[in-house]
Amino acid sequence: MNILIKNNIKDNGQIYTPSFIVRNILDFSNYYGNDILEKHIIDNSCGNGAFLTEIVERYCRIFLEKNKKDDLIKLKKNLEKYIHGIEIQEKEIQDCLLNLNEVANRFGIKNVNWDLICSDTLFVNKYDGQMDFVIGNPPYVRVHNLKDNYKKVKEFSFSQNGMTDLYIVFFEIGLKMLNKNGKMGLITPSSFLQSNAGAELRNYILKNKNLSKIIDLEHFQPFKATTYTIISLFEMSKQDNHIEYFVFDKDKLEPKKIDDLTYSDIFIENKIYFSNKKNLDFLRKIETYKSKDNYIEVKNGFATLSDSLFINNFDFEENVINVLKASTGKWHKCIFPYKEDGKPFSIKELKNNSKLYRFLLENKSKLEKRSLERKGQWFLFGRSQGIKDVYKEKVAINTLLKDLNSIKLEKVPSGSGVYSGLYILTDLPLLKVEQAIKDIDFLKYVKLLKKYKSGGYYTFSSGELKKFLNYKLIN
Repeated sequence: MNILIKNNIKDNGQIYTPSFIVRNILDFSNYYGNDILEKHIIDNSCGNGAFLTEIVERYCRIFLEKNKKDDLIKLKKNLEKYIHGIEIQEKEIQDCLLNLNEVANRFGIKNVNWDLICSDTLFVNKYDGQMDFVIGNPPYVRVHNLKDNYKKVKEFSFSQNGMTDLYIVFFEIGLKMLNKNGKMGLITPSSFLQSNAGAELRNYILKNKNLSKIIDLEHFQPFKATTYTIISLFEMSKQDNHIEYFVFDKDKLEPKKIDDLTYSDIFIENKIYFSNKKNLDFLRKIETYKSKDNYIEVKNGFATLSDSLFINNFDFEENVINVLKASTGKWHKCIFPYKEDGKPFSIKELKNNSKLYRFLLENKSKLEKRSLERKGQWFLFGRSQGIKDVYKEKVAINTLLKDLNSIKLEKVPSGSGVYSGLYILTDLPLLKVEQAIKDIDFLKYVKLLKKYKSGGYYTFSSGELKKFLNYKLIN
């Protein structure tokens, strides 16, 4: 049964939690067997009960296997005492009550006084230090979409860096709820492993060493949202250097053990990466490589912020250059309101090209709606990147890869531009650059970065390509 937890993804982080994910997280957290009896467990963003219904099902079944079948009064009291939930929306709480009562009724238990709180979890502290288990799928909400609670979110220590997400705060809330032997199993976006916003959470992990297991779902997406996720298990009684790494088998819908790792394996340049030890050693060599000599510069192509206007077929040639769309390898024409040194023409100077000037004026209102960089003018590109290198020879490359055959490299002559991708500046022969990129090591490196895109693709940044090429060309 797939249970809808919430409705508005953007503002409340509300998405589905499939039942197989619920079962996997509970199993991963060792919430099964006799050890779950008389243990406190909470889902602090419970929605209408995806996790709690399975928890009640397990608790009732194990209790009745161990106790007398007619001891339902004690079971009812246990359900009221040990199972807890918090949800911000009243309707979800009501639906959760209906779902929990339905499960309890199947075991002959009625009128349970469930411990469900309709409240904002950010302001609830009554469970701090009390829980044996914290389980769930916290809300995914970017901080700029938070409304009344923005200031409250920024009070948490895990939310002090970057454009944070509400789910990162729920790590901190959950950890505070655990007792000294408690366990927390959450499914969340994997972005905290490398993002600036996840820096404080990573610092906590490195300092406390209570992250015990990880399931990497990789390209598999269990939700309708396009988020790429991992399942993390924290154990408060664990403070050793051992982490078990699993990947998710999408056919069997269960985790598969890959390797036993240490914190020194997974932490590379203050970020966290997961793979087997051999791959992580390979990644570390590249990520930590330092050299005074840079054989390669890699930069981002044009960002007009209005490609449909600037890149098209035009009935004028002045102030128009050839431009390569790196993602497809196809050439187009592009309005280029800049001089050879990269400095922009003034609108007064562009009046000399009457057709161009008329075209720009006709589209002025559309161009003004763009979010221009500081000191940007309405008739120029939205960003200045890639402009100063137009009159240099360069090599364009796409940034979505699946295999070596998906790599598109093309030489771009002086006087031409690049967009929808990256370009490489180097005095080295194209063949040498091509050999370094169309090599299994590059594909391996990109996959280890785990920057997933739909369709089984991976992406990478200009800085990452530069780092790899300079490492590869020297080594």
